[in-house]
Amino acid sequence: MNYTTAVSRTRPSPVTTRQGSGPLRALTLFALCALPGLDAHAHGTMEVPESRIYNCFLNNPENPSDPACAAAKAVGGTQPFYDWNEINQANAAGDHRALIPDGQLCSGGRSKYAGMDLARSDWQATPITPKADGTFDFTFWATAPHSTNEWVFYITRSGYTGDQPLKWGDLFEFCRLGNVPVGADKRYTLNCPLPQLTGKHVIYTTWQRSDSPEAFYTCTDVILGDGTPSIWADEGALQAYSDLAAGSEVRLRLFNNSGNDLETITLQIEQDSTAEAWALAFANTVNTQSQYARIGILDPSSDTITPVESASENRVYTQAELNLNHEVDIQPADTNRAPTAVITATPGSVTGAGSVNLSAADSSDPDGNTLSYNWQVVAGSGAVLSAVSEQDVVLDLSAPVATQDVVIELTVSDGQASASSSVSITHTPESSGGNDYDHVYPEGIGSYTPGQTVVLGSDGNRYQCRAFPEGQWCNINSPYHYAPGTGSNWGDAWIRL
Repeated sequence: MNYTTAVSRTRPSPVTTRQGSGPLRALTLFALCALPGLDAHAHGTMEVPESRIYNCFLNNPENPSDPACAAAKAVGGTQPFYDWNEINQANAAGDHRALIPDGQLCSGGRSKYAGMDLARSDWQATPITPKADGTFDFTFWATAPHSTNEWVFYITRSGYTGDQPLKWGDLFEFCRLGNVPVGADKRYTLNCPLPQLTGKHVIYTTWQRSDSPEAFYTCTDVILGDGTPSIWADEGALQAYSDLAAGSEVRLRLFNNSGNDLETITLQIEQDSTAEAWALAFANTVNTQSQYARIGILDPSSDTITPVESASENRVYTQAELNLNHEVDIQPADTNRAPTAVITATPGSVTGAGSVNLSAADSSDPDGNTLSYNWQVVAGSGAVLSAVSEQDVVLDLSAPVATQDVVIELTVSDGQASASSSVSITHTPESSGGNDYDHVYPEGIGSYTPGQTVVLGSDGNRYQCRAFPEGQWCNINSPYHYAPGTGSNWGDAWIRL
């Protein structure tokens, strides 16, 4: 990394200035209040550590000694320095990536602040060190506080040298906060875990208002660790949000700058696993199989990464020189259990015309999911269902010409799995005892004896052939005209019994 550390200069610390007293504090506050750019419409910037533009303001806006600030002045003049708290977009509404182009992040996409986007390695950087818990308290000075939707912090990946204007792809998110309360001194204290990085980096912050689509942006140059760059780029935390059942998969996918897949590492969960356990197993799998990535906790002194059994402490690292992106895909096992279909039929048999009440009320789902129903007649004639998608339906049966089995099938579904069951209803014709009929019409047609032959019609009724001479019509094979009970002239040939 070809950064050069800017020459230090004597000036009051922002924290000391706020907490101190005496002539220096009075002079500083007088100067700030007297500046033409600080009006009621200015809003704020990062104060600890100092943002890039606030650093230039404190470095004598009219004649900056800092080379990077002098170059920024040559691009945009001095007014941007006085308006250090106004790098904003009025209509961001959280859509920062779409609104602010690559190369214009530090200016918030505004030409007025284009000097902040200069690709230089000598922007003055502030060394920052995490607290014992690994976090750092950033201080944002809000000259005009607003209701907040969220704060989002990004940092450059290892390998970013500053020789090109900052792009979204150079960053990864490391902290997101909600509506943090503002202090009486108009300062927000923003506590964030610091990424395990070393060397010089740019921290990019977005502050999105909730009472307006307006948002504010800051670039802050910092030095982390002892300044020796790691070979690993911190891609963010591995978040194991929940336990996983056997059959689940966890997959790490690595992409190059063009968005092409470079490598995929998959862990198959063979038995039910706690979040802490599978996170450790996944880290060990990646560390064993991957050419480009490691998961665990970075030891800056040795630049080695060791995984721990934790749901949130492990972090994903990729080789810094490759500038990779990653995704962790978690595919939970399908633990849904199939429902059970049960049919209750009352009565279980029918003679002649009649009906059967069918119910699926005893069907069940072991996971307690709501069931849907589908009924259908799969065998038998003269059978009609009152509905097909209700829990309880009625099966209407017309009188049969012969004994039959009417088969009804029920399918129940919980939206993921389904089950089916069927029931058979014995359906027999009406019986009047003795020799009920000689034929089922039109069987035997041509041999019917007028005044004697009895047939069973298609409507389930019995018919006797009329006496001679009308009975001769019984043997005419024209169902349209003479089919008993249904033909257009059936009464000329038959008598219904």
